[in-house]
This record gives sequence, structure tokens and C-alpha cells, in this order.
Amino acid sequence: MRDIVDLVSSTLTSIGVKSAFQSYPSGPNGLPSEYVTFLEYTSNPSLEAADKEIETERLIQVNVWSKGNYYQLVEDIRKVLEQTGFQRTSEFDAPYTDGDSHYNKVLRFAFFDEY
Repeated sequence: MRDIVDLVSSTLTSIGVKSAFQSYPSGPNGLPSEYVTFLEYTSNPSLEAADKEIETERLIQVNVWSKGNYYQLVEDIRKVLEQTGFQRTSEFDAPYTDGDSHYNKVLRFAFFDEY
């Protein structure tokens, strides 16, 4: 089984935006104008044989945070994750409320991990 945190982190490195697992990227001036956070929200057996798990479905959530239009960043993230073997299952805009500093786009992906 793969280290999903390492896999997502190394994949997102190519887009050139700070990313962090279950935390916010820190910087000397606070949060960057664009950044990405991610987590694995569930993991389930997807294929079993003779009472042994052969493949696991791992579901991850990627949150894109931006002070402006994040369309191109979302496209870049979708592209690199799909090239790595992730399958997009859904995406939506999280509601923006007064006092928020960034807009938030949520992308969810499945990754099938073989043993």
C-alpha cells in the first residue's frame, strides 16, 4: 500500500502552489493568496479474495483556497492527480461567508491502491 500523503504531496509539488496535509501552510506573512490542503476521508476494501484485501479504495479531499479566481489552479490540480491515477468523484464550491479570507473549492478523488 502506498503512502497517500507522500503521493498527493509529491504530485501537487509540480503545480507550484503550497500544499499541506490536514493543516494550513505557514509563511512569514500569514497564509499565501493561493494554497491547497488535503486529507484522506475514508478508505475501504474494494476487492477481496480468500478473505484477503487485494485492493483498497482510498478517498481523498483536496481543498483549493484562493483570494481570487481559482479556475486555472483547479484545472491544474485535476490534471496532475488524474495523470497519477486518481479518479475525480465530485467537486463543489464551499460557501463563502463574511470574514473568510479565501474562497474554497472542494475536489474529491478516489485512488485504487493494490497490495
